[in-house]
Amino acid sequence: MNGRRAADAGVPGGRTAVRGDLLSCYTAAVAVLAEARGLSHRAVLGGQVFLGVRRDGTRCEVVHQHTPLTGDGETFALPLVRRGAADAEEAGRAVEAAARRDGAVIVTGSTDRLPWLAGAAPAPHWFAVTHRDGRTAVEDVFTWSDDRGDFGPCRAPADAYALGPLAAAPPPPDPAHRTRERLALGGTGTGTGAGTDPAARLGLPYQWLELSAAGDPPGTGAAVPPAAVPPAAVSPAAAADVLRRMLHRTAAPPDPGPGWLTGRAAVEALAELLAEAGRTPEVLAVQSDLWVAARGRALFRQVLAAEAAALLGPAAAGLGDWLEERVLPLWSGVVRAVQYNALRIRRGHAPQQGMARELRRLGAFEDELRDRLRDVLAPVAPAGGRTTSGR
Repeated sequence: MNGRRAADAGVPGGRTAVRGDLLSCYTAAVAVLAEARGLSHRAVLGGQVFLGVRRDGTRCEVVHQHTPLTGDGETFALPLVRRGAADAEEAGRAVEAAARRDGAVIVTGSTDRLPWLAGAAPAPHWFAVTHRDGRTAVEDVFTWSDDRGDFGPCRAPADAYALGPLAAAPPPPDPAHRTRERLALGGTGTGTGAGTDPAARLGLPYQWLELSAAGDPPGTGAAVPPAAVPPAAVSPAAAADVLRRMLHRTAAPPDPGPGWLTGRAAVEALAELLAEAGRTPEVLAVQSDLWVAARGRALFRQVLAAEAAALLGPAAAGLGDWLEERVLPLWSGVVRAVQYNALRIRRGHAPQQGMARELRRLGAFEDELRDRLRDVLAPVAPAGGRTTSGR
């Protein structure tokens, strides 16, 4: 498969460019699907900042939660269901058909089976398959760099025959990945394969996530309507309503359940982990989560300076300036330090000190961000009415 950089591929009219350097692979794929359905990914993903941490000794689960994508949230509707197939040929046909119908579908693959990520460490990886202007293509906008090289983005035409093998879906390798997937998607993740719970893994080797069709009964297979359903246009007022709701969620985040820490307490838990286990491979387990947190705050800063400023006035842009001047440089510094020390650990060297200290400095800013955002939102009550969807 010969891909080209997504940045060179252009952005179709009416869509907002998805910057894969400001998202995780989970949210990058969701962003492409959202834009294909006429829903602003910047309002949904850029309008919410959340960090949850749960520790059990040296093991640590970290999640960056966004509104569940099961269609029953209070902010928008993007009802995803998990599908599966027994063989690559069946999977390829179903993925291509779903992309034709909905404009995009999310494939749950693995880095070691994706040709455009050759050389990357094996790990679960999400990417989008899109269909527009009569052409089906892989659209993986996610980008990252590590000591193995620079990876992504990729946009490349693909047919059903090529798509099938890419949907080989390994189970999440550890509790941290399973939790991240559950809270990224919504649902409990404890089911035995019900299609309506997108986080519940199916007992099939090839899997993907698509939008549920009207009247689609729970647990059905990969039946696909023959005709494409064009996305509905979402008005600027509706997009602003979604953003307002997401900002209120950031100011008053949900409780993820027993044992979970959020805000300053979550960051301090990560700092304690780095202080206690900084000389062991455990530091590697939180490396990617730290730069996902940094990316999320950078995207949030952009939304504050643009869409939120248009919605709420100069105070939102001022909050974005505060983030850029005081907070983002610290996050970038922590990410660089952890990446460097992870490399040192892999090569058998002792890590440099100071990571935990810098991360603790960031903890206070997490709570201050919420306080400042509440001040910005104080004159604006959460909007009522119906959820917004491109479907």
